[in-house]
Amino acid sequence: MTETKQNSLGTEPIGRLLLKFSVPTALTLMVNCLYNIVDQIFIGHAVGIKGVAATNVTFPIGIIAAALALLCRTPAAQDVSIPGTRGTIYATVQLPCKLARSGDMPLAGLCHGFTGSRAGDGHFAPLAQDLAAQGIATVRLDFPGCGDSTEPFTAYTLSHMADDVESAILYMQSTYGTGPTALVGHSMGGRLASLYPQQKGGIAALVLWSPANGAGLNGLEFLNIDDFSAVEAMAAEAEANGSVTAWGVELSAAYMDEMRTSDPNAALRESALPTLLTYSGSEGILSSTTQAETIAAVQSLPDGQVVLDPFAAGNHNYLSDDPATAAALDKALRQTTVRFLTQYLG
Repeated sequence: MTETKQNSLGTEPIGRLLLKFSVPTALTLMVNCLYNIVDQIFIGHAVGIKGVAATNVTFPIGIIAAALALLCRTPAAQDVSIPGTRGTIYATVQLPCKLARSGDMPLAGLCHGFTGSRAGDGHFAPLAQDLAAQGIATVRLDFPGCGDSTEPFTAYTLSHMADDVESAILYMQSTYGTGPTALVGHSMGGRLASLYPQQKGGIAALVLWSPANGAGLNGLEFLNIDDFSAVEAMAAEAEANGSVTAWGVELSAAYMDEMRTSDPNAALRESALPTLLTYSGSEGILSSTTQAETIAAVQSLPDGQVVLDPFAAGNHNYLSDDPATAAALDKALRQTTVRFLTQYLG
C-alpha cells in the first residue's frame, strides 16, 4: 500500500498556517521591491528618464515570460508507490506540462523485459520526456522480482504482470485523470502488451520493441537460443519441482504454464489494435521464425506498422558498443514511438 504522510494544511490551525506562509511571501515581495527601487535609482542617474521608462515597460513583459515558462516546464519524473493486488508496485510517473494537457490526458504504460527494470535499458526515461512534450503522460513500473520490487522472482508471471499494469493504469486514472491508454513493451514486456488487451481491455494502441512473441514455450527461446530442447527440459523440471533456475533467476511452474498456453500473435490479430512493431538487426536471442511470425501478424492488422531499417545496427536492447551508434538507435527508437503514439493517442 502507499505510505500516507500527514499534510499540515489539513491539521494545523489556520492562523498558524497563515503566519507560516505569509511571512516568507511578504519578505520575498519586499526584497523584490527594494531591488527594483535601487535598480531604478542607478538607471535614473546613469541613463535618465528614458532608461527608467524602458525598464518600467519591460518589467511586466519579464513577469509574463516567467509565468509562461513555469507553465511550459515539464514536471520532473516522480517515483510513486502504487497499491497492487499483491502489495506495493514501485513505479515512475512522468506528466506533461500544464499547457500541453487537454481533455483526458493520454497515457502510455512502459513495460520492461525479462529480468529488466523500469529504467528500460536507458530508453524509458528520455522516451517519457519526449511523450510529455507531446501531452502524453507515462507510468513505468518494476515487475515482480525486478528493479525495486520486493517480491521474489517466482512471482514473475504473465498474469501478475498484467494485474500490475492494470493497477498502474487505474492509479493514473484516479490520481491524474488520464484517458486513452497505450502500452509500450520491450521483449517479454512486448509479449505482455500483446496479450493484455485480450485479458484486461481498455487499450487504444500498442508499441512492441522486439517482443518475445513466439507461440507457447517458443516465447522462452532466449533461455537457450541454440537448443530449444533445453527450454522444454526446463519447463518439465519446473512442472515437476515447482520451479527451475535459469538466467540466474528462479522461474515458477505457473510462469512456465502461462507461457506454454499463450499465443501473443493470435491475440494481436484478435485485438486488431493500432500496433507499431520494431526489431533490431542483431537480435541474437530471438529466432528469425519468431520475428517473421510477429511481423506477419502486425502487417495483417488494419493499422499495423513495422519499422526495421533504423535499428539494423542494434542488438536486442537497441544498444551498441559504439557510442554514436547507440545514441542514433535510442533517438530513432524514441522518435518512431512518439510519432506513432501521437498519431493514435493525440
